[in-house]
Amino acid sequence: MNLNDITNYIQGICENISSILEVDVTLVSKDLVRIAGTGIFREKVGESISDKTVYCTVLSEGNPYVINKENEESCLNCCNRLKCKELADICTPVKFENNVVGVLGIAAFDEDQKNKILSKDKELIDFINSMSDLISFKLNELYKEEIKTIEELEKLAIEQAIKKYGSNTEGMKKVADALDIGIATLYRKIKKFDIKY
Repeated sequence: MNLNDITNYIQGICENISSILEVDVTLVSKDLVRIAGTGIFREKVGESISDKTVYCTVLSEGNPYVINKENEESCLNCCNRLKCKELADICTPVKFENNVVGVLGIAAFDEDQKNKILSKDKELIDFINSMSDLISFKLNELYKEEIKTIEELEKLAIEQAIKKYGSNTEGMKKVADALDIGIATLYRKIKKFDIKY
């Protein structure tokens, strides 16, 4: 399970959140690499972040986190606190099969954005959680695609060919030709795979 497999999808989600909420948005993977971002975060895509950030707390605990820089104790431990321009953040975990694989965060860089974020923090946590769920769903869709065996693929090809050409004598000849096998082999495979036609 790797968020890097769906970075374009994640970038699109970040851009949509950013345009709706008028804040900057980023996603950091479990190995603390920023893989998507808007605004100030866009130029930092591909960079690692410190393991002293709140993103690490979200990764380890698996819970959303709201930060108000004015009174946030964890900001005191951050190695970037002196050059940090973020005034407020909301971070939520991105999960895949109950494992936290990343953190989706929104950040305020001015007082107006900060007030918007902090005045509606519960609603925004729900919203950002639902966006994290979309990312999780996309990962699930990608990784849960069933890998078929050669026999399953062969059976599927025969079923599709029969559906296309029909199951009468002439149709079965077309099926065998389309699959590049003899008619006797076709009937053996139909029996082997218990194909109903």
